[in-house]
Amino acid sequence: MQAPSIESSIVNSESAQSSIQLETPMKAFKKLYLILILLGAIALAFGGPLGIIFGIVSGWAAAYLTLQAISGFKLMKLNFKDYPLSNSITDDQLYNHLSSLNLHPDFKLEQGVWGIRVVFKNTIAHTIHIDQKKQTYSIISKLTKKNLIKKRHNPGVTEYSFAFTAVPIIKQVVDEAAVSLSENNSSYAKSSELGLQELEVT
Repeated sequence: MQAPSIESSIVNSESAQSSIQLETPMKAFKKLYLILILLGAIALAFGGPLGIIFGIVSGWAAAYLTLQAISGFKLMKLNFKDYPLSNSITDDQLYNHLSSLNLHPDFKLEQGVWGIRVVFKNTIAHTIHIDQKKQTYSIISKLTKKNLIKKRHNPGVTEYSFAFTAVPIIKQVVDEAAVSLSENNSSYAKSSELGLQELEVT
């Protein structure tokens, strides 16, 4: 997964007004539909026309469920992945920093109960969980409440496709924020130290 540069993705600029293109990581698995539908039709061909129809329907259902299972597993792996933080930061610090950025219209920043939420294309909410002890963070992706019904067809594939596109972008922004906040803290510490030295001299 290669994340586009921040300037062309999450940060809104004059050249970044167009909608971010959604990746289709499950495209290669769509051949399963043709394969399983064909196998179902052949397996039940002895039953005549009705057998063939039932075989086609059974093959389609098997492919649909298989695709949901694969995409669900891939999404779960993505959700449970921990990313290292270069600097210890709090939810408030991260939220304030991200709020200061001019985000791309496809992203909406929210301060949720369980962490910072970044909603992508008004469809998937990506919650950033920071583990202060391990100095890591994770990005949990799931459909927003209103889309649980609207996107009920192919929900696993939809969730994974949106997460596959947005998570690398969000990760890059969080990593940049951690570095920026670390530099700001270092600058503040140095200026404070210089101020104390000046006071001692006087």
